[in-house]
Amino acid sequence: MKKSLVTFAIFATFVVHDAAQSQKFTVVEASIGDMQRALQQHRVTSRELVQQSLTRIALYEDRLNAIVYVNPRALEEADARDRERARRRARGPLHGIPIALKDNIQTRDMPTTGGALAFAGLLPPYDATVTKNLRDAGAIIIAKTQLTELANWVTIGMPANYNSLNGYGMNPYDPRRDPREGLADGRPVLTTGGSSSGVGTSVSFWAANIGTETSGSILSPANQNMLAGIKPTVGRVSRYGIIPITADQDTAGPMTRSVTDAAIMLGVLESAAPDPHDPATTACMPPPARDYTRFLDRNALRGARVGVPRAFFYDAVSSGGSLTPRGGLPMEQKKVMEEAIAELRTLGAAVVDPANIPSIVDWDPARNSGGWRSLATRRRSSR
Repeated sequence: MKKSLVTFAIFATFVVHDAAQSQKFTVVEASIGDMQRALQQHRVTSRELVQQSLTRIALYEDRLNAIVYVNPRALEEADARDRERARRRARGPLHGIPIALKDNIQTRDMPTTGGALAFAGLLPPYDATVTKNLRDAGAIIIAKTQLTELANWVTIGMPANYNSLNGYGMNPYDPRRDPREGLADGRPVLTTGGSSSGVGTSVSFWAANIGTETSGSILSPANQNMLAGIKPTVGRVSRYGIIPITADQDTAGPMTRSVTDAAIMLGVLESAAPDPHDPATTACMPPPARDYTRFLDRNALRGARVGVPRAFFYDAVSSGGSLTPRGGLPMEQKKVMEEAIAELRTLGAAVVDPANIPSIVDWDPARNSGGWRSLATRRRSSR
């Protein structure tokens, strides 16, 4: 009996060991922290992270069109990061982790095109400050992402996430092309947002990506791809080496699968000192050690007042002198939003519901924002 128990114990040990061996680390939905812990515990190498990422790109990119250019030296760079780690010379919080850049952020070893056919194959003479900061933190720039051409500074009515070099990006939550008459030009049936792309981060092609925003170009694709996106205060992140639109609004920022990852990325993107190439950076000082994770607080919503603008954004509304209802959400979407509002209450927020926007509900067309849009449209059409 005792021998049988010993034999069973030995057998169980082998089973547990084999199970642990078979549960290899996967990049799918892994956070930056997950990857760093796995690297530190020797459960995975940077080469294996990059190889998994490249495999996912090979499997799914043809359907998603999330990438303008893949770094052909990504595995070579991963090997170098592994050697540095073996010598206990990890560079920073992104050491050996694959990250992607919007293709309007300069990389001297990869083309930077802005999605413009005219710039195909263009190799800049220097890296953007953002690129340098990422590499100084140990990141492997695995790819340049899809974008709306020149960050949507080409023409009025430019389709989101389309460019002449690479066509349309597709939304991973519904990667079909729109079949409807007048829209069947290859565009996605479910928009990806733009001008940045969050598609590759959403499907774990890499741990996170860097977008740029003038007005909505980080927040919009983050929303459409279920990501956490941050548009930093102008000047907190250097714009040097990024194709510009306007110095008053342009900034780069992170797009990630979690708020914690976004905080890590923001700290990496921000320089330790003002960038002499971007005077706006003199207005912002980084926190100690450029660590934004220290501000993360699970109780931050307690007592916070959160308004819910029901009219138009949730519920259809007749206003602006028109009896025709405008706006509103389908029942399926409204149900999801009600769940989110309930979660805010659970976390301690003081939800003000409704908190309608006066210019949305005002019956007077002169004071109704819907009327302003209609007037602007009529004026354009009369020219």
